[in-house]
Amino acid sequence: MADLDHDHFMGLALDEAQVSHDAGNIAVGSIIVLDGEVVGRGRNWTATHKNPLLHAEVDAIRDACKRLGRASLAGATLYSVAESCPMCLWAIHESGIDRLVLGARHMALGITRFGDYTVESMIDFTKSDLQLLTGVREAECAAMRGKAGGYLIER
Repeated sequence: MADLDHDHFMGLALDEAQVSHDAGNIAVGSIIVLDGEVVGRGRNWTATHKNPLLHAEVDAIRDACKRLGRASLAGATLYSVAESCPMCLWAIHESGIDRLVLGARHMALGITRFGDYTVESMIDFTKSDLQLLTGVREAECAAMRGKAGGYLIER
């Protein structure tokens, strides 16, 4: 993963998170990079569209697949401001993305609704060979994710 400028691409994910936040959604953004080029951008749209499936990672995967005209994202790297939830990690797994780069982690953010889940536990469970890098621009990502915004569902 040394071939990519992780700080730069996480900065682009932070930009997407800001747009998401400004629209009243949870402040999470994602970027997909293939061969050094951005091929997908995603934002959390759960509040805007009243749809709990519209997480930033899923939106970025949808965008990349549409742009590339294929369902496989093999060779790609996905950057996400916050740790991917189980639904998003399954979508990452199914799309064939090779690398996941995370900013803030659930535990550090105080997010407990996923119990003992971590990205690592899902990678182990699925026997995936997804490469994982964490802590990129972590403080900025935690501050962004911590901004007030829409909720997945009202509780």
